Amino acid sequence: MSHRRTVGIELFAGCGGLSTGFLDAGLHVAAGFEIDRRAVDAYNYNHSYRGSRGFVADLITASGQTLLETAGLRSVDFLIGGPPCQPFSIVGKRRGAADKRAGLMSHFVRLVRELAPKAIVLENVPNLAKLGNGELFQETMSGLSELGYSLWHDVLAAADFGVPQARKRLIVIGIKGRCTVRGPVASHGRDLLPYVTTRQAIGDLPDAGEFGATSVHNHEPTMHSADMIARFRSLGQGQRERGSFHDRLHPDRLSYTLRAGSGNFSPLRPIHYQFDRVVTVRESARLQGFSDAFIWPDRIPRLQQYRQVGNAVPPPLAAAVAQCVAEQMHWTLSPMLFKGEPTKRPDPMTMSDEERVAQRKARTRGASLGKVALAAAAE
Repeated sequence: MSHRRTVGIELFAGCGGLSTGFLDAGLHVAAGFEIDRRAVDAYNYNHSYRGSRGFVADLITASGQTLLETAGLRSVDFLIGGPPCQPFSIVGKRRGAADKRAGLMSHFVRLVRELAPKAIVLENVPNLAKLGNGELFQETMSGLSELGYSLWHDVLAAADFGVPQARKRLIVIGIKGRCTVRGPVASHGRDLLPYVTTRQAIGDLPDAGEFGATSVHNHEPTMHSADMIARFRSLGQGQRERGSFHDRLHPDRLSYTLRAGSGNFSPLRPIHYQFDRVVTVRESARLQGFSDAFIWPDRIPRLQQYRQVGNAVPPPLAAAVAQCVAEQMHWTLSPMLFKGEPTKRPDPMTMSDEERVAQRKARTRGASLGKVALAAAAE
């Protein structure tokens, strides 16, 4: 295998789920580009110490050369990214190509053309390949093929790669100058390692509480009304609450798919299988495959933390894709080079527990309180 150091960048990075997986696998993602400054804040807190920097960038207007100059690079070996999936998701309005964000797919292809990486990875929701008779997806694939990339694509179940969640993602791998390209091989499932259950992922965590009581970052509780708590209490494991449509997790199964929401929309979060509340950000992160070393500083609002978790590519799935690409490219994987020392980061806690409680009360959303509390608040 070649010992040349490979380097790449992530586009539409969010908080950096793809970057996390690639760094865990041992490939150097030098930079992540994202338009949301709060997501870039989280990206930098969790990747700068590993040798990767996040930058706020509008990828509609940014050129490939600008990205290279910003990252301090002359070229890239690989380019990874997932343009915003909301236009193609089965949850929501499903506007597809009518949504202006769908145009970001063409900008991904444009940046591939300008940066000319040896390998590319594109991820999105499975519905992208079906919406509008798959025209946008086929257009994207044709554009990449015309640039000289041999392509492989499939819908992968994150659970098949050790993620404790029933989540599927469309993955495209492109390699220049090859006749055939293959995808990653599952590590979990029938005749393989057993799936990771919800209990295995979050069962060791204490009940949600303030940091002073739990010493667990991003593990604060959501406020619920007495009516909502009573509804949760009556709900069996693995069941759906008819009034609010909340789903209760089952400890010995995969988690339901975590959703991100957009704008002012806050999606319903799963209810803990044991406690009568929705899962915390930390529990959500574990169900998405993030380690506890991935921390959201408390200056980032909790709604944004939840949203960033829901939008992210599960790192174990990303790591499997990275390993698959590296094997085909004969690239050396060096995970220890990008491990870093997370304890040397600045303290993510900038507020006292009391200040965070007051902030949560000021930002409480109706879906957490229930219909009775909403009606009372409206009177």
